[in-house]
Amino acid sequence: MLSAPKASDSLTLEEVKSQIYSRNNPTLTPIDIEMHASTVHRILELKKKHNVFMLGHNYMEPLVFGLSTEQEQGDSLALSMKAVETDSDIIIFNGVRFMAETAKVLNPNKTILIADKNSGCSLADDFGAEQVRELKAQNPGVPVMIYINSYADAKAECDVCCTSANAEKIAMEMPGDELIFVPDLFFAQNLENVLKGEKKIIYPGKNNETKGAVCEVHEKFSLQDITAMRESFGLIKGHPNRMLYVHWECKPEVLQEADYYGSTTQIRNHIAARVKEGTLEKAYVASECELTSNLMEEFPTVEFGTACSVRCNHMAKISLDKIKPILEAIDSGSDLSKWEVNLSDEIISKAAKPIEKMLSFS
Repeated sequence: MLSAPKASDSLTLEEVKSQIYSRNNPTLTPIDIEMHASTVHRILELKKKHNVFMLGHNYMEPLVFGLSTEQEQGDSLALSMKAVETDSDIIIFNGVRFMAETAKVLNPNKTILIADKNSGCSLADDFGAEQVRELKAQNPGVPVMIYINSYADAKAECDVCCTSANAEKIAMEMPGDELIFVPDLFFAQNLENVLKGEKKIIYPGKNNETKGAVCEVHEKFSLQDITAMRESFGLIKGHPNRMLYVHWECKPEVLQEADYYGSTTQIRNHIAARVKEGTLEKAYVASECELTSNLMEEFPTVEFGTACSVRCNHMAKISLDKIKPILEAIDSGSDLSKWEVNLSDEIISKAAKPIEKMLSFS
């Protein structure tokens, strides 16, 4: 990431270039840097001038991710919570739309902007409020837990929200021995396996005709892919210094092959702990490839295997060339409606309840 200039300072274009080069990100070529440095410089200049809080999700490509300071980076829920803490009234969310909606729910009086409102998510796009109501009608009285990768109108129909970091804990906190989990089918099956004998998990498509959803990125990882990576990259199971990481949203058989599975933040923190101990030399992360690009920069002593054909096309819609016009519009006092995320007061009120319930358990 680039160093934030002090209030009295401003970075020159040459300083911006120098800082990007000094990051030594193996996925950034000199051509990339020279081509985009002036855009990065202009964004940072206007960001500072107007005290814009710019949230950066871990799946953003490195030049976009680096626009955010360490205090502005993280996974979707962490970013929304950071938005609550900032004194800035203008927040640009470099992530996908459901994340920006969550930030709006938690920050109804702040201006939340996103570079492309069409940056969706297969989990959120393929499952909505109607499907939640179907499952509730079929299972009266059973609490509903919804994954944070969902739009606000779907959250508004549920009892509690969860992330991939806290789903197991939240599930056990909910009353009764049954729980409806939506919308992620693979996540639901993984949760069902983990909680077997403790909690019955009801989810779309399990003894019902309600359509669920899967992450179009994580579903691409097959057991064959994972075992091939073990063999080709020397990730021997049980090796003291080599790790295969898998995200919760992957298929159950892929999750079971992992040396460690968890959320984006849990994986990053596990890597950080192993690096601090000096016990990690090689790693592969079964997740969005730009996550690995950013991890390679943060942890240069680790040799990472990559799968850069596995990208989220929705995340990729957030680019430098789409972020810059937002800041120029702020600078000129122009209309921001093209980028502003708005929700009705009713949806904000209803969607806030499951999120706040989750936070109370956390």
